[in-house]
Amino acid sequence: MTMRSTGKWLALLFLSAAGCSSISDGIIRTETDLRNQILAQKAWGEWSWCYDELNHPWDFAKGFKAGYRNILEGGGGCQPTLPPRAYWKPSYETTNGRGRINSWFDGYSHGALAAQQDGMGGMGVLPISPTARANLISKNAPVNPECFNSLQNTPTPEGGLLPQTDEMDVDPAVPAGEDMPPTPGTSPSATRPYEGN
Repeated sequence: MTMRSTGKWLALLFLSAAGCSSISDGIIRTETDLRNQILAQKAWGEWSWCYDELNHPWDFAKGFKAGYRNILEGGGGCQPTLPPRAYWKPSYETTNGRGRINSWFDGYSHGALAAQQDGMGGMGVLPISPTARANLISKNAPVNPECFNSLQNTPTPEGGLLPQTDEMDVDPAVPAGEDMPPTPGTSPSATRPYEGN
């Protein structure tokens, strides 16, 4: 290899390094899509016995897998307004074609429900750090006791820890013994922390 061709390869390497992030994102997206397709196919294999007596089983199965993937991707499971583009052909403008489209929509709803029942609803959501959760507690927001208990011994942005207490009338964002400042336009009683039942 000559010095000149080595220089070309190095130049190509440096130019392509700028696109590494987009290449990496594309690989991750492809990996996630493949995982979701496999999980949806596996779920159909496990749930299909419930749907033996369908008029259009192939279309129902396609819809089921699409609804299941929607939940895996972090969607809410709501049916889309339109079916996939494959169903837009003139051959579906018949009674049978409409039945196949309706089967796809029914399958979509059943697939989304199956994914939720399988506990797949949170797969597309990244968890946040305990510090970020602690930062979500605002000085003027009431403290939910369940959230407060899970945040005890959580580091604060200042480097300390949230206080440990069994008292639910303490706002961890306000130092002990201090009252919360009233919010403009509200009465002082409206800004008191959550007191529990």
